[in-house]
Amino acid sequence: MKITLTLTLLSLSLSAFAQSRLTHPVQEATFQQLAEVTGSQAGDDFGASVAVSGNTLVVGAPAASSVGAAYVYTATNGDWTNLALVATLTPPAGQSGFGYPVAISGDTIVVGDSGPTEAVAYVFVNPSGNATPAAELSTSVVSGGSITGLGIEGGTIVLGMPFALGVPHGEGAAFVYVEPSTGWANMTQTAELLSKDENTFFGWSAAISGRAIVVGATEVTVGRVEQGAAYLFLEPAAGWSGTSGPTTELEASSGTRKAEFGYSVSVSGETVAIGAPQETIGSSQNSGSVYMFTRPSTGWPKTMTETTELTAGAGGSELGLSVALSGKTLVAGAPFQRMGQGFVYAFVEPSGGWQNGAQAKQIAASDGTDNDLFGYFVAISGGVIVAGAIESSSISPGDGAAYVFGVSH
Repeated sequence: MKITLTLTLLSLSLSAFAQSRLTHPVQEATFQQLAEVTGSQAGDDFGASVAVSGNTLVVGAPAASSVGAAYVYTATNGDWTNLALVATLTPPAGQSGFGYPVAISGDTIVVGDSGPTEAVAYVFVNPSGNATPAAELSTSVVSGGSITGLGIEGGTIVLGMPFALGVPHGEGAAFVYVEPSTGWANMTQTAELLSKDENTFFGWSAAISGRAIVVGATEVTVGRVEQGAAYLFLEPAAGWSGTSGPTTELEASSGTRKAEFGYSVSVSGETVAIGAPQETIGSSQNSGSVYMFTRPSTGWPKTMTETTELTAGAGGSELGLSVALSGKTLVAGAPFQRMGQGFVYAFVEPSGGWQNGAQAKQIAASDGTDNDLFGYFVAISGGVIVAGAIESSSISPGDGAAYVFGVSH
């Protein structure tokens, strides 16, 4: 399965927290490149998805050997400049599309597999060598299309599937899986998350933190403008089960037509980040932006607009195609900036909160060239940032690469 960047999608309420649109100045990078890992063959889409947790890095390559693969690396003794490949994950059924997306929490890795007949995900626990999965996650509904959203925290996994309930119209769903007391095993969903709107690509992105799950829907119409939306679901007191509707609909207060708000989402604690890579900023089309939502002191309302909007880069950059939030640090990919070389931008929450804005710190690959698409996918864990570049030609054209960065001291 070839993952392409230009995706054609079938295509507000006011909040006291909404701020005017800001252009955030770019500072010199304070991040040091620690490592680079590359694909083994041209066109394998190595770096199409990345995930990091603790000392473990996972890189997806959904076109590798025609069926896809995911590669697991460990920072030897915590040293990210010394990475060891410890496992190569492949689909047990050998169908194409394995390796997009990937997610990790502790020693548990989840890999999406959007094959020609059914989209499933595989769970691997502390894998090594040519590991076999501990579980296959499927759905009890008629499932079409592919898995494009994926999140894991502890023993809870969420899969976003924008075509799950209807192909090709984008009637999607998100599926929640809770690890059984006896450990992961083949299973269908514990709970199904749905939005109130049809044909919106609900499930295009998904993320989880604690009791909160966020799901993006890139074609929702807000104020008669098809700009996209995202939905926050809070785990019920009795736990995830049955079918649930959203707690809060998250919207852009001034989103532009076909902004693809919700293309990427991330959540950490009481803060949500949502990418809108096709957002027009002033006269600059497809500049992209990231919207931040902070939980009000009164709790999540039924509908909410952004706390602030973060921008950086130039027209055509598509900032927000990927986002990852950890604590007070947000990283966002802008893979089309500078002739497709791509950059990643890091924002740190100011002491006064996200509503005060933040300055962007630009991160670039040490060997970046045109059309690398650096920042196609990003991940963050602690002080480590990972960025995928699916067309990187650092070794040979189209191999793909993943880069690891740490904070410079």
